[in-house]
Amino acid sequence: MPSIFRLLTAALLAAAIAACGPTKPETEPMQCAVAPEAVVVERRVYVPIPAALTRSEAVPEGPIAQCFDVAAQRRAVIERLNGRAEQVRAIQSTEVKP
Repeated sequence: MPSIFRLLTAALLAAAIAACGPTKPETEPMQCAVAPEAVVVERRVYVPIPAALTRSEAVPEGPIAQCFDVAAQRRAVIERLNGRAEQVRAIQSTEVKP
């Protein structure tokens, strides 16, 4: 009896596996719930600023007796830094070259 049970179980499994084949050929494209859409992502790349334009300068100092000389030196430093800032602003709006 156990061998008949095994034979019957094997026959049922073979029939079940044979019945699992494709029922109809897939000729229609798969339908999506949402239609795919291309998205443009804008990536910002910053222009590198040369190190010469970002270096710091020492502030001139001196005794009160040299007030006018120190003031003139400080004015020169401020004018140089303002010139560099203008160059940085000019570079800032340029486009990055690949």
